[in-house]
Amino acid sequence: MRAIHILISIICATLFTCCNSEIFIYDFIKEVPDTCFVENKIPYKLKFDSDNWDILNVYSMSALNFDIYDLNGNLKKNYLPLENGETAILSYESTYIALRIEKKDSKTMEIICTKNLNNSPVNIKIEVGNKYTRKIIEVSIKPTNKIIIDKVEYDFENDFYYSNDVIEQVDWINANLADSKEALTFSFYPYRNSQRRIEFYPDDYNVFFNMDKYLGNQLAEIIIPDIENGKPVMRNTKVIFGLREQSFWTGRVDRNHIIQTTVQGGETKRIEIYNRIEEFNVNYKVHASNPYTGEKCIFTGRLNSKDPFDCLMIFPNLDNKE
Repeated sequence: MRAIHILISIICATLFTCCNSEIFIYDFIKEVPDTCFVENKIPYKLKFDSDNWDILNVYSMSALNFDIYDLNGNLKKNYLPLENGETAILSYESTYIALRIEKKDSKTMEIICTKNLNNSPVNIKIEVGNKYTRKIIEVSIKPTNKIIIDKVEYDFENDFYYSNDVIEQVDWINANLADSKEALTFSFYPYRNSQRRIEFYPDDYNVFFNMDKYLGNQLAEIIIPDIENGKPVMRNTKVIFGLREQSFWTGRVDRNHIIQTTVQGGETKRIEIYNRIEEFNVNYKVHASNPYTGEKCIFTGRLNSKDPFDCLMIFPNLDNKE
């Protein structure tokens, strides 16, 4: 009888150990959220039910190469997985994203985002587990606050170039009246399609073409110089910062203005119509900051402006034309 009691005790102890082992191995986290929504600088804390788990991998649509530090901030390695319950801080930082995944103890994982300049959430998957089982933690990182433009500076003293000698052809015709005895008058509208044209030449094209990440989908406007008597003046002319080329009608010239010339019978003439252009180039600095994080940015480059102000009619020698 004593032997039977001992055998039953061994069996019960074995079953109890197996049950605990199963809980320990498979139920390190019993409730996995559908999605962990991470907001700017608000740590998302995930609680675990046992300590038999490691961070095995992190997946995303684009590669996120994490640097892995110990809890004292010393770089350990730059590859996963963590092993044998080790603690660590996973850190990823790029121009547009700054993200940390922290395992500071055996029962907690924190996800912290300090920057997501994308205009939509960044979705990642964190794989956690052990050699027996693995689980996927779905994470959605919300966009963080955008920056705002504080001021714009132009270097008129050192890097300002101005010219009013530029001409651009806007119309032409070959008037052949060699077989006619009648004179014919030709009318042109030299300003019908004339617009002021602005071009930005940024020092960093990649940043400039991703300006929506900094400023949002509704790009900000900045004030640009005008010209008065050949000198730059600041009025209230604005253009969109983040579009490299843009044009607009200023009302400076009359779109309905007509110029005419008469070709006599028996003559052949080429008539070319030009706009006279006021052009300037100047270096710019756009200062911006994020009022929520204190981050500051300076965007630099060169601004070019071409603005029609007069017109010309020219009669070139046809012998020199194709």
